[in-house]
Amino acid sequence: MSTDDDVIHPFGIHASTGRPLGDLTDEVIEGLLAGDRAQRQDTGSVKLALDARGESGSRAFALANEGDSDPNDLTQAGWGVLFAPGLDPKIKQALRPLIEHRRSEGATPCVIFDEDGFRPGETVFQWLKRRKVALDVVNPARGVPYYLLIVAPPDVIPFEFQYTLDLYWAVGRLWFDTPDEFRRYAESVVRYETAAKPPTGRQIALFAPEHEFDAATQLFTRQVAVPMRDGDGASQPLGARMKYTLRPFLGEAATKANLANIFRGSIDGGAPALLFSGGHGMQFENGAASQLGAQGALVCQDWDRLGEITARDWFAATDVPADAKVHGLIHFMFACHGGGVPQFDNYDRLNQSPRQIAPRPFFSKLPQALLAHPNGGALAVLAHIERAWAYSFQGDGGTPQSQGFRNVLSRLMAGHRIGEATDTFNVKWASIATRLSDALYDRELDPTQPLRAIGQLWVARDDARNFMVLGDPAVRLRESEMPPLA
Repeated sequence: MSTDDDVIHPFGIHASTGRPLGDLTDEVIEGLLAGDRAQRQDTGSVKLALDARGESGSRAFALANEGDSDPNDLTQAGWGVLFAPGLDPKIKQALRPLIEHRRSEGATPCVIFDEDGFRPGETVFQWLKRRKVALDVVNPARGVPYYLLIVAPPDVIPFEFQYTLDLYWAVGRLWFDTPDEFRRYAESVVRYETAAKPPTGRQIALFAPEHEFDAATQLFTRQVAVPMRDGDGASQPLGARMKYTLRPFLGEAATKANLANIFRGSIDGGAPALLFSGGHGMQFENGAASQLGAQGALVCQDWDRLGEITARDWFAATDVPADAKVHGLIHFMFACHGGGVPQFDNYDRLNQSPRQIAPRPFFSKLPQALLAHPNGGALAVLAHIERAWAYSFQGDGGTPQSQGFRNVLSRLMAGHRIGEATDTFNVKWASIATRLSDALYDRELDPTQPLRAIGQLWVARDDARNFMVLGDPAVRLRESEMPPLA
């Protein structure tokens, strides 16, 4: 019988069953192992890069530090755009305000990778090799800026390309259905960064449903949300050190109506600068009519029973109010498929054949609706690709380890650029990947070692890897309003 510590809690609800997504079985873990053996020859370079980053155990930035180098200074770190091949010229034109704004800030270098910028099927290593750069600590003077904005759908430039490049670079992704949405986002960022006063208040909203019939949301509330609200022996309440007001919406308060009010800025104190939400995201059947529009929608407290869930219970892109005031918001969204959906399941390789979960990879609509809102878009959304798991905030044996979340949020409140502030997840990915590599080697020597421990490492590794910045990785909350981070 499994103990609670043995269960790998995924954060997602299946629309057709109204039940949480399942834990990994030993059979599935065996399939993952078989797939890993088949791919090791192709991923050796990635493993070397992960080992190099993981074994250092360093929280130091991936930008070369020569004396007083500052990764938040674009004149030192640089900024660039990687356009998809054959991109509609209207999209490029729509992004001109943002590109010219970064140039006016003195981003050095400021590079637009356009013609022959990306070749179909190209790996990160091939892409960097063409530029005489290695996947290692970043020196922008070699021609590839530290901050890189990828403008492409994931079926053209894959999620995996961004994951690997983000191991050392600060990478964000932008994709919408229309050029006008690109224009709205670009103009929103410029307007926020050049306005006399930021449109958001000095506060952070915390949103976390808790269902009496659901172990995952209870675990998140117990190990993350309540300690953030109240503080614990190791930390103050979230935001207290940065002089931010915390507005908690936990359990019964985490309703769909209240999430709409957060986006409207109609909560006490007005529109928050930061929103941290944690809970289930929706998953639909491959090719279902609602999948493209509602996959990753946030399950709210309104969901009241196992076995049945409807659109009344989740918050999707279509639920973002027309009168929303999200201009200047950064939303850290911890939820299954909150950021996007791969074509194939990352965690199911039975018969060495990955299970297809979508007709093609795509970005979830809720972040897009926030980033391109007509009233002014959010600055960025930090969200998860594929399933999210409790290992994002747990250590060995199920012990609470939410300091990674706190670190990212604290750095954002301190005015760090989001692509740099999220580097803690890349360090975690690298360190867990090193442990997993050792565990796989040990199991080859001794096949009696338990599969469950390897499965836990596998999930923890990919869970850390699959966080993705949607938006310009160089955006930040107004630095002039922020105290220094000690």
